[in-house]
Amino acid sequence: MKKKGIFCLSAFIASLFFWNLLIDTAWAAGSITPDQLEETVEQIMSTELEKLHIPGAAVVVTQGDQIYFSKGYGYADLEQKTAFDPTKTIVPVGSLTKSFSATAAMQLVEQNKLDLNQDVNNYLKSYKASQFQNQPFNLHQLLTHTSGLDEAVYGINSPTKAGSLPTDQYLSTYFQNQPPIRKPGVQYDYSNVAYGLVGNLVEQVSGQGLDDYLRTHLFQTMDMPSATLDLPLNNPALAQSYQWNDGVYQKQPFSYINLPGAGALNVTPNEFSHYLITHLNEGKYGEQVVLQPQTAEAMHALQFAADARLDGVGYGFFRGQLETGVPMLWATGEIDDFISEMVLIPSRKIGIFVTINAADSGTLLHGEVINSIAKLLPAESQAAPRSLARSATEVKLSPEVEGVYQVSLNPVHGWGKWIRMLGSIKYTVSIQDDHTLIVNGEYPNENETTDKIFQAAGDGLFAEKGGQLKILLYQQNGTWMMIAPDSKTMKQTTLWHRTWTLLVSYAAASLFFITTLLIWIVRYVIRAIRKNKAHISSTLAFIALLNTIFLGVQFNYGNSQIVYGYPTWYIWGICTLPLISALIAVWVLIVNSARLITGERKARATGKVLFAIITLLHTVYLFYWNFLPVHYS
Repeated sequence: MKKKGIFCLSAFIASLFFWNLLIDTAWAAGSITPDQLEETVEQIMSTELEKLHIPGAAVVVTQGDQIYFSKGYGYADLEQKTAFDPTKTIVPVGSLTKSFSATAAMQLVEQNKLDLNQDVNNYLKSYKASQFQNQPFNLHQLLTHTSGLDEAVYGINSPTKAGSLPTDQYLSTYFQNQPPIRKPGVQYDYSNVAYGLVGNLVEQVSGQGLDDYLRTHLFQTMDMPSATLDLPLNNPALAQSYQWNDGVYQKQPFSYINLPGAGALNVTPNEFSHYLITHLNEGKYGEQVVLQPQTAEAMHALQFAADARLDGVGYGFFRGQLETGVPMLWATGEIDDFISEMVLIPSRKIGIFVTINAADSGTLLHGEVINSIAKLLPAESQAAPRSLARSATEVKLSPEVEGVYQVSLNPVHGWGKWIRMLGSIKYTVSIQDDHTLIVNGEYPNENETTDKIFQAAGDGLFAEKGGQLKILLYQQNGTWMMIAPDSKTMKQTTLWHRTWTLLVSYAAASLFFITTLLIWIVRYVIRAIRKNKAHISSTLAFIALLNTIFLGVQFNYGNSQIVYGYPTWYIWGICTLPLISALIAVWVLIVNSARLITGERKARATGKVLFAIITLLHTVYLFYWNFLPVHYS
């Protein structure tokens, strides 16, 4: 009996030894160690935080069903000298909220309370969504950013909680003023309002506020007690964000957004990683089922791409490849100068979350961290490469494809159409030879414009030479279009519609009125000093004054306040000044045109007529770009 017990104990110890040996071998073959991760990330953080002027950051890596590595760097709050702690520091994660909204909506799809292909108006109770040419859009199109909705900018945020609006109230006004701009289901255009509407669909179908629904069905299930859509402004654990100006960090204010489903989530980095674990484990967190496996798979699958050979998008996730060629799912979020990025590597069951509290460098740091971690992974056998060629007609590299391609970040309707003038994402395409393009632009996870070479892969598709990026060129209604490496739809623009041209024309008009006013003031002072009674036109000076006041207030107030909406004094006071000046200009034009006919003071009358015409043209220009209380579109 004693020998038998000794034998059993020896067998048990031996089995443990071989089991641990087996596990160690498996981890060594298919994973990386926390020490490797720490060394790799530390090398980046030790130089890049200071170089990129980032006060603080956190990196969390998950593998399987657990957090494998977690560490904070620098400060979450510079004034209080609070360390960035991924277990305690609460971070606004911006558009990463969209993935949670998508998950919530897909839970309701599982319960047959929402249908991916039904008109969304079937579920909206307190308002109805407007349509493009009576064509309804559905949940699938909202989740894939293909609903055709106009960009929401005006009044999307509030500087105070008291000033924020219920989502259904905001959307009701939005649909009244900004109808959809294209047929649903045909073109990808990243849309905050689409995911704000997804969040509101969850509210209207479930009968719960979105924060309550997420807390009950996601946050509690995934052990995320810090997670909330309600900005915890008085919580000392909330990180602060900064901009680097004139050699010092300047703290940035927080916003309250009227579309919480699109970007209101606040959470600690470690708890955010529980969401990664859930999606990497077929919708389960521990023993809790958040999504059915087939639903999680559907969220990760290709749900829309302009071309089947492109990575495209899923539901709440973008699809892509690491620099090593390994498939990944990813998304980024930016709000109030916080930038976060999540990456899922399904083949390794690895999740990566990187967050920083400064936006000046974009996602450059995130890209360095993610790709450095990816390079640590052992090589894996790749599936047979997807054929890039198709049997359709090849795009011929004629000079027509060369030019500047820009993505429109501005609304088509209402306030903010003029945002186009402030800049847009652009790529410049030039031909190297019969099958090769040089494309200059700022690529994902890069912070400066660079040239990349793309080689023809058949029927409008071009693959990056020595890299993983792809672009697609095609014609739409006679205009060349491009699908950029990050899925953005871009349009070839003529010289007259490029950012610099628009800015120069706007600046020229501004300078004209400012110069006219200054000249009048100088002449008036000289006349007063010399006690000369020579005529100088007060009417033209008044027109110049009205336009100068408008331009000054627009530049210093209108540009920054558009996301909060404009008060009555600005809309019906400041924005009407160009209209008043136009009415005066009409009077000047009539009076001086008559003088030209009679030959009275012909030279002076000619100058005033030209001045009046310039004023009227400028007013029409402002009307077209929706600067005035009455909008062109």
